[in-house]
Amino acid sequence: MTPDEPELSPSTPPAPRKAAWSKEELLDLISRSAGATMAVLDRDLVMIYVNEEYARWFGTVPEQLVGKTLVEVYGAQEVERFTPFVQRVLNGERVQYQRMLRTPYGTDEWRTICLTPWHNARGEIDGFITTALDVHELQVTMNALRAANQRLSSHMENSPLAVVEMDHKLQLLHCSQRAVQLMGWLHVAGLEGRLLTELLALEPDDDSLPLALKRLQSGEEAQNRAETCFVRADGTEVHCEWFNSALTNAEGQVTSIMALVQDVSAKIQIARQQHYLANHDSLTGLLNRAAFQSRLEKSLHQAQHSAGAVALLFIDLDGFKSVNDTEGHRAGDEVLRIVAQRIASTVRAGDTLARLGGDEFLVMLDREVTRDVTDTIAQRIIDALHQPMTVEGRDLHIGASIGIALNPPLQIDIDDLMSRADQAMYAAKRAGKGRLHYAQVACG
Repeated sequence: MTPDEPELSPSTPPAPRKAAWSKEELLDLISRSAGATMAVLDRDLVMIYVNEEYARWFGTVPEQLVGKTLVEVYGAQEVERFTPFVQRVLNGERVQYQRMLRTPYGTDEWRTICLTPWHNARGEIDGFITTALDVHELQVTMNALRAANQRLSSHMENSPLAVVEMDHKLQLLHCSQRAVQLMGWLHVAGLEGRLLTELLALEPDDDSLPLALKRLQSGEEAQNRAETCFVRADGTEVHCEWFNSALTNAEGQVTSIMALVQDVSAKIQIARQQHYLANHDSLTGLLNRAAFQSRLEKSLHQAQHSAGAVALLFIDLDGFKSVNDTEGHRAGDEVLRIVAQRIASTVRAGDTLARLGGDEFLVMLDREVTRDVTDTIAQRIIDALHQPMTVEGRDLHIGASIGIALNPPLQIDIDDLMSRADQAMYAAKRAGKGRLHYAQVACG
């Protein structure tokens, strides 16, 4: 031994390997160690082989079962339950099913039963092989999971909110029947795999939902909300509030997104009605004083910064009090509605109209304002209101006097501008009614 060679430590020589295993020994090893019950039956349902595990279930040894029929081992009533499976395997089909069985220890457990056809050398079926594996824990877990899924599905379907589930690409995975109804989809079939944003007819400038979903996709947020407005195929405008949440895996990657969707169309409609009533005259539908003054103030501010102009027409009806006194308030209200319609028909699209109260009306011009334009529109109003108005079968006659205030040349605030237009209107009445009069730059 050289200095560079390591010293070998003494060791016990390995046991000699067994010679090649015989088929019988391998079969015996497998049948004893596989942990499954095994049996072989011929076409007459006579047991020609059983392993020890199979015999243990009956509290005996294999030799006591070999040669017995299924009926002798299980009883006629029990055999009748699984006869359909036996018939299928004897017809050449491999059959697998789950059964609840009573164990030798007196407990009930789930087993997976597998029946395999036994073919002879000529390919004929001489019988079948049956094996059973313990799948109790797996089956109990699967049953619990199935029950939980059923409860979840039931909650989703019965929820007053629409439920929409998407994958990480926003492709539809599942939606409740409420979602189908709310979105106006005809049926669920064909929706899976489609992009949600393609299924909704969102307004072109309505990007609230796409942006919210994008933030969930990127992991920027775990949950958020969005509001949408879309039109269903039947033409119905639908407003929705979306409550979105993302599900992530162990690596933090988004795997799915769920949205609970509430129909808020009724709430939006009520809000619109309240806003309309707060800003419009209930009799004529024109803007009321507060809404008109807000518009006038904005137009004056814009004109001041863009070298524009604003014209305010103050309209007071001539002869309305007489109609109201002689014909009654119902006829008077109808006259006021007709007046509003006629004024609206004489002005330009985009001009602003309002009923100030009683028989006083306002018109604001803030586009292409010239003396010729204001003269033309004011005279059209006077001519339109001078025409007879048929109310309850009778022709009624009124007129109108109009005061006009222009800014510029009047460099005054909104209250002064309305006051000057009002004064100009009274000047028109003093001059003979049925005419227009301009407020002068210098009061006098």
